[in-house]
Amino acid sequence: MKRLMFACGFAALALACAGEASAQAPASGEAVRERRTGSAPAVEAAAKADAGADGADGLRERLSAETRPAERARLQRELAERLAAEGRREEAVALLRSMLSEERFDPPFFYNVGNSLARLDEAGAAVEAYRKAVAQRRGSYARAQHNLGVVLTRLGRWEEAEAALSAALRLESFAYAEASYSLGRLHALRGEAGLAIEEWARTLRLKPDHAAAAVALARALNEDGDPAQALKVLDDFAARVSRREAGVPREVEIARGEVLAAANVAAAERAEKRAGTEAKGAARPTVVATVTSLSPVTSEDVVSIIRTARVPKQRALKVDGETYDLLMRARRARSEQRREEALGLYRAAVESGGGYVPPANMELGFTLESLGRNEEAAAALLEVIRRDGARYPIVFFHLGRYYERLGRLEQSAEAFERAAAMLSKEGPQFYIDLSRVREKQGRFAEALAALEEYLRLTAGLGTPPDWAAGRVALLREKAADPAKK
Repeated sequence: MKRLMFACGFAALALACAGEASAQAPASGEAVRERRTGSAPAVEAAAKADAGADGADGLRERLSAETRPAERARLQRELAERLAAEGRREEAVALLRSMLSEERFDPPFFYNVGNSLARLDEAGAAVEAYRKAVAQRRGSYARAQHNLGVVLTRLGRWEEAEAALSAALRLESFAYAEASYSLGRLHALRGEAGLAIEEWARTLRLKPDHAAAAVALARALNEDGDPAQALKVLDDFAARVSRREAGVPREVEIARGEVLAAANVAAAERAEKRAGTEAKGAARPTVVATVTSLSPVTSEDVVSIIRTARVPKQRALKVDGETYDLLMRARRARSEQRREEALGLYRAAVESGGGYVPPANMELGFTLESLGRNEEAAAALLEVIRRDGARYPIVFFHLGRYYERLGRLEQSAEAFERAAAMLSKEGPQFYIDLSRVREKQGRFAEALAALEEYLRLTAGLGTPPDWAAGRVALLREKAADPAKK
């Protein structure tokens, strides 16, 4: 899952940034239809050619003389892009922010502004622009919802991101391939391999030539313990591409090599183990008890387990057919909200796999949490950390959440600190969680340090959020005089 999660990092998330015609543009003309299908409009290409010789200053002159609202909007976007290309990013951002503050009813205008801001890594402002576009269409704006979800994912606001991406899918009757792909990435980031696999499979049904979805799905299946199905996904994709006489993308070939290499290592390990067993005449190993209730560990034990988790040697997950079938049945039951049935099936999968099957153990914990059984959920995830350490780093984040709800703040802070240290490049939002829990503990200097680290890591995502300055000032005051709570 760690390998899969890093492959699904925030920088890789793609926006559907095709421009749309302004609501105030003329209703007729092929250019409007081209914008809506995402192709480059001929009128914009011609305008760019005209402006090319003049650069940003020439565009400013044309903009000052233009009176038509739709054409002004297009020229403003063109000017922002030209300013950015000339290294005048601050001017580009200032222009786009002035456009964002305009009082006008024009959903495509704000959608396009959001795309431009997102390309300049002004994530917070992009969110505001997309929300304006969505609100002006009373929620019925699938492409803006999708891009909103992508940017919220980059910001680590996962619940809001899931709501936006799910809305985009519903608006398109679940036939929006890119939204399904992005939702799969979000699920993978959260450690939900089963849900990610479901979305990427849907993406390929909708858009069979979606190479990124094929790669993501294959890697997820391989990580899940099904290398045969992973290879089938990639080989089927290659066959479809070949029928169109197109070359197989390099990323598909790389993923296939990874799956084959992992399968070869697993086969060699099985052969070595079989040879050793036969030589010793050993009996079948005893099944290790599964974690279905509280583990008998103290608070000090929990902190020690969290602190000492190490990244193990990467290896292929070995899951037999019976165990994998139980895992699939558990996922179906959970997807259909039959949670109690899912719990039984996850536990059966864990037992069938010898007492530990990482995807089943993790999803057992997630299911227990959805039923409000946080103590048991924490025990299930702690077992993953105990066994596999930092191979599944997102588990530290979930464990921190569960312990915070239980009021076990020291364990919660330790888990969030490991998540932040291991995943900061993928999601600096973990430092917000750490800061919050340290403040609850009264450890204000550490809370301040965590918040300042979050702001440092997110400096490239645009202007700091509105609440940041106030929170920093308050924590500095508390750190200087802890008596002022």
